[in-house]
Amino acid sequence: MKRTLVALAVAGAFLAPAAAMADGSGVVLTGVVHGGINIGHEKTDGGTEVYKRQTNIGTFATRWEIDGTEDLGWSQAIFGLAMDQQFAGPNSCRTSACPTNNNNIGDLNNRNSFLGLTGGWGTLKIGQNEHQYEIQQILQDPDPASENTFSTLSLMTSWGGVHKGFTRRDPQSIWYTSPDFAGVTVNVAYITPAGGKGTDGFTNRGENPQGVQVAAHWKSAFGLSLYGAYAQYKDDSLITVSPLDFTSNSKNSAFRLGAGFGTELFQVDVAGEQLKFKSDGHGFLAGEDDKRTNFMISGALNLGQHHIRGAFNAAGKLKSGGSTVADSQARLLLVGYAYTLSKRTEFQVNYGKVDNKKNAAFNVASPGNDADKFDVSLRHTF
Repeated sequence: MKRTLVALAVAGAFLAPAAAMADGSGVVLTGVVHGGINIGHEKTDGGTEVYKRQTNIGTFATRWEIDGTEDLGWSQAIFGLAMDQQFAGPNSCRTSACPTNNNNIGDLNNRNSFLGLTGGWGTLKIGQNEHQYEIQQILQDPDPASENTFSTLSLMTSWGGVHKGFTRRDPQSIWYTSPDFAGVTVNVAYITPAGGKGTDGFTNRGENPQGVQVAAHWKSAFGLSLYGAYAQYKDDSLITVSPLDFTSNSKNSAFRLGAGFGTELFQVDVAGEQLKFKSDGHGFLAGEDDKRTNFMISGALNLGQHHIRGAFNAAGKLKSGGSTVADSQARLLLVGYAYTLSKRTEFQVNYGKVDNKKNAAFNVASPGNDADKFDVSLRHTF
């Protein structure tokens, strides 16, 4: 009897997806398991050791996603449920070079999850999403999905230690993606004001985290790509003011332009952005508005199974009102090598170095500190 029940259960597991596909619907499980050994070190700008070099087994953006579709005739109903899932929990690794996803092995964190409709008219979704301002940067990152420590997202899209910036996943979002018009795709997103937690102290976002994002991407048939994005939020994302002012009506806005050219052999990308913060009395210098300009250049060389990748980022000096904050710039260098082991598995070796100036106005490592990291990892997709 037990064997019969097991056989029926196994048969049902195979027959259920087939039946679902027969009526024009289907569910697909995809994901990434990416982890390895990370060695990190951190010191002050003057050379004083903050954390000794440490070795850590870390998880780099390991995740899984369930996607579903159903044919409605005039369009398709779609959904996606994505979660972070760790396979190695945290230890005593304390440097900024430690992998950022150091949650306990059983912890699940919601990633981009949505419910929506798609058709010849485009795609409309509601849910939680990292929007196109950040995604436009990810598309120009030589590392897969910016997964490694000290990715270009450590500097680009970010203010650092002054404001939270635009590397964010908004939990209350409505967004639309247009059809492809001669290589051009447009994305528009509205972030509702319901995502804030007010003055309870459990979030860096303001009481009214209302925002909009607009982005466009053009990809030509001969390898040239152009990128553009604009984002604006009404919330106050300060993290250096104590106590945090969650009732502020401060505005963050950002504008970025990028360009890339690539073939099967190589890819080169450049991008620049300007971040602005209308202070409402809470800028880096009290009562002043803030501004910063960041730049990036990246490249990849693909020689069969061998891939060489690199990027250099520069954060300009913070300007607060009419003053330039001294020693507030930062530099980020990334170099890496990857070897394709199979269609879905890649071996990676990466090195990253952050050079902060003394002022705490920028924070990739601890305020004003320098850091470097070296990691060896495997990345498997399914």
